[in-house]
Amino acid sequence: MTAVGRGAYLDFNGSTPVNARVRAAYLQALDDALGNASAAHADGLAARAAIDAARRSIARGLGADEGEIWFTSGGTESNNWAVLETAAAQPGAAHLVVSSIEHKSVLQSARRAQERGAAVTFLDPRSDGRVDLSDLERALRPNTRLVALMLANNETGILQPVAEAAALCRARSVRLLCDAVAAVGKVPVDVRALGCDFLSLSAHKLYAPKGVGVLYIRSGVSLPPLILGCGQQCGMRGGTENTAGVVALGLAFELMAQGAFDAASTARRCAWLWDAIREICPSASLNGSGARLPNTLSVAFPGHDAAALQAALAERAVSVSAGAAASNGVLSHVLSAMRVPEELARGTLRFSLGAGLEDAHLEQALRALADCLRRSPTRAPAPVAVP
Repeated sequence: MTAVGRGAYLDFNGSTPVNARVRAAYLQALDDALGNASAAHADGLAARAAIDAARRSIARGLGADEGEIWFTSGGTESNNWAVLETAAAQPGAAHLVVSSIEHKSVLQSARRAQERGAAVTFLDPRSDGRVDLSDLERALRPNTRLVALMLANNETGILQPVAEAAALCRARSVRLLCDAVAAVGKVPVDVRALGCDFLSLSAHKLYAPKGVGVLYIRSGVSLPPLILGCGQQCGMRGGTENTAGVVALGLAFELMAQGAFDAASTARRCAWLWDAIREICPSASLNGSGARLPNTLSVAFPGHDAAALQAALAERAVSVSAGAAASNGVLSHVLSAMRVPEELARGTLRFSLGAGLEDAHLEQALRALADCLRRSPTRAPAPVAVP
């Protein structure tokens, strides 16, 4: 069972609540695995055994080998590591191809690599939100060292052609980084089927505590460490491991394999929610089209301001994500890259569902949404029906 907040929490793509069993395992590990995993004494060996067991569970869940799993502080660090260290291997000569809808941890790392002399091509998707493989193929150069293409976009939920892109890259000896942070737990993720060289994920998107991530590095691929220290994780990532967090993530993978996070039920609720939103606001539209995460709706409300709607919903104990930053009005880089008209981008809310949500939560959110839309000043006619 996964707990949700006292209100209607519809931001599972932002962060998931911690599963009750995962929380219990985390707290128990604080006591049972208190030693430093690098120490050769009894408590250190116990911590090392707990980490190794979790690594096995995660590797099994990803279709990887244990020696390909490296623990980090989260998806951001994992992405930084893959991008920056791949570019640094050939300073001033490397070329990177990065989709412009990537998470900012990838985009900012690519820009940092660019500042250090790498050439970077930022590749826009089609208007449906999906990167075109022919565009990717044209972007590749003889000195391309890395392509970054996420499995599922965290804002729109649109799935990307990672396996096909990896095949293009492999034929040219180009590495591919797949950010799977938004995808794990919602769609199958198998590193062999994807054919990627690097894959990143984060515990707090899989019903486990924040502060732990993974970078999968395919066997035979060389990647220098980003975090330097005392040689932890075979010298690949310095810093004492977050043992309790790793244990929690390992259990989350086991529960996912057992179907504990009920993806099918989430998909049904998401489809029902979209139908209900269209009844409330017939002018609402989805951003992007085609295959997407079964839990995610990126909905544009024409004529409305998403930041104002988000704030009004928050007052009614409903948590959703807005498509524009309220602090400075900057549009979502994802929607901009998709060439979504500004009016629609500024009126976009993301609803993302997950385990533990009940019909009552969705009904509460819909009542609040209808009320907020009726009260919200519009820049253009936007009919709102009474649910």
